[in-house]
Amino acid sequence: MNYFLHRDFKISEKNKNRIKIYFNGIKTLNIPINLKNKTYNATIDIDSFNHLTNFDCFNCLTNCCVQFPYEFNKKSRSVILGNLKEYDSLTKAVSILKEEGLTEAEIITSIKNDKMLIPDEHVDSTFDRCTCSCIHIDRHLCAIHKICIDNGASLGEIIDTKPLWCSIYPLEIIQENETLYIFVPTKKNSYLAMNDSNFACMDIEKSKSPYFRRDNPIGFNSEEYQPFIISYQNVLEYIFGSDFVNSIKKSLNLENQNSDDLEYNKKI
Repeated sequence: MNYFLHRDFKISEKNKNRIKIYFNGIKTLNIPINLKNKTYNATIDIDSFNHLTNFDCFNCLTNCCVQFPYEFNKKSRSVILGNLKEYDSLTKAVSILKEEGLTEAEIITSIKNDKMLIPDEHVDSTFDRCTCSCIHIDRHLCAIHKICIDNGASLGEIIDTKPLWCSIYPLEIIQENETLYIFVPTKKNSYLAMNDSNFACMDIEKSKSPYFRRDNPIGFNSEEYQPFIISYQNVLEYIFGSDFVNSIKKSLNLENQNSDDLEYNKKI
C-alpha cells in the first residue's frame, strides 16, 4: 500500500490497518476508474466530497505550494524551456543555479532530464521546495500554471502540463494493488492524508478567523464555499471522467448543482 504515484512513500502496517478500518466503517462508492492509462477499482469516501471548500487561489496569500512533486512530464519541461526567461523571472531557479556554478547549457540539460528539473545535489539544499513555486506580486503560485494561463491554455492543457499530483491536490489517493482509496482530507480522516491541507480553503471556520482575514483581506467569502465535488467539478471531470463526478453527485443528492468556476485558468 502506498500513496498513488509515490511508490517510495510506503505506508506503515499500523496506518494500513487504520485505512482499512476507516473505509470499512464509512459510506463508500465502488466504481471502476481509468487513471494514467490504467483501470482501477476505486473505493471512494463519499461524504468527504461534500466537505465545504473554496479554492479562491488568486485571492489567497497563504504559501501552500512548497513540496517537490513526484514527477514533471515532457509537456511541463517543454513549457519551461520554451518560456525560460519568464520561468526564471518567476522562480529565479536559473539565476540561482548559475550562481551555484552551472552553465545555462547544464541548466537546460537538467530541466530536460533531471527528476526535479535541477541536479539531485541541489534538491533540499539549494532549493528546499518545488522549483516551480513562485511569488507573483503577492500571491504564491505555480510558475507552470501561470505561464500556461499567460499563453492562453485551456483547463485541460494546464492539467496535462502540470504534475498530476499538483492538479488533483488536495485530493488523496491511496493505492493497494489494483484498488484506489480516494478521499478529500477532512477533520474526520486527515490523519490518513499524506499532504498538509490545513488551510482556509479547506476550512470555512478558519477563513472567518481574525488572523486569516487580516492576512487575506480579499476573497474567501463564506457564501462562496461549496462541496468539494462542485468546487473541483471541472478538474475532476477532466481527470476521472463525468461518470466519476456524476456518481458522487448522485450519492450526495447534488445532481442539480454544477460548477461554473473558471478559477483554475483565471487571468491575473
